[in-house]
Amino acid sequence: MRTLPPLLPLLSLIAIGACATLPQEPRSDGMARLGETTRVGALTVRPLAVVEDSRCPENARCIVAGRLIVQARVGRDMRNLELRKPDAAGVVLDSADPAKRTDRRILPGAWRFHFSAVRP
Repeated sequence: MRTLPPLLPLLSLIAIGACATLPQEPRSDGMARLGETTRVGALTVRPLAVVEDSRCPENARCIVAGRLIVQARVGRDMRNLELRKPDAAGVVLDSADPAKRTDRRILPGAWRFHFSAVRP
């Protein structure tokens, strides 16, 4: 029976460590997925969760348009940002993709958001 050389476990740990990712700079185009950070003016925005998605599905007819609310870290503060409504700091959740549909669920990794800044 063959035994592994004593250095093999150490070499495999070094190889795994080399695969570690370094922290990335925030995007600067206002686009972000859940968990990603983007710059919006002087602030950073990091969407963390979709709190409410009551938007009218694109393949349905609705009486009320509904709303989309995303929990995000804006700078050091936690905020709930509603689609197309500026918050107190002037951060706006401009758009969210994909569109809601009645025949499919939106998975967390599929979300893409665009944020911008307006003067409050």
